[in-house]
Amino acid sequence: MQEPQIVINTYMEKEDYRKFLYIATFKKKKFTVPLLCLISLFASMIIGFDNGYFHLTRFIVSWIFLTALAIVVIIFKIERQYSQRVKTDKTGTFESMSTFKFYEDRIVMENETLKSTGELKYNQFFAVLESKDYFIFYLTANQASLIRKKDVTNLDEFKAFVAGKFKTKYKKI
Repeated sequence: MQEPQIVINTYMEKEDYRKFLYIATFKKKKFTVPLLCLISLFASMIIGFDNGYFHLTRFIVSWIFLTALAIVVIIFKIERQYSQRVKTDKTGTFESMSTFKFYEDRIVMENETLKSTGELKYNQFFAVLESKDYFIFYLTANQASLIRKKDVTNLDEFKAFVAGKFKTKYKKI
């Protein structure tokens, strides 16, 4: 039987999950903040008009307020999602070790605590993103697995391997 080229044991702690939610919201979807600013801009333009006159101060204040409000609402939603996930985690997802075995043509993912094993060929992944602290392997557009960079022994070798295997699906954010 073929031996894996790279084996990585990694954990996802609660704080890693929180960071992932922020990355998925603000970095993966780079249009989120500009879109919020644009929507706030249009709403502020409406607020800025009064009886045929445009009030610049009202426009600027409302634009800043609406943009800040939209971002606060998104942050609140992320924190609520994080809290719900942490409260309902009965399986021990957090602090359980996951093993990623990288072969020539596939990845085998195992988690003994969850008693789960999965195997996917590289071309079956939706995307792979590299952030400052993580490699995020998207199995689908909404399902992902994380590898913490601090758990990778030879980071440069691993980056080159991942970039080579995933080519156009790999992106640094």
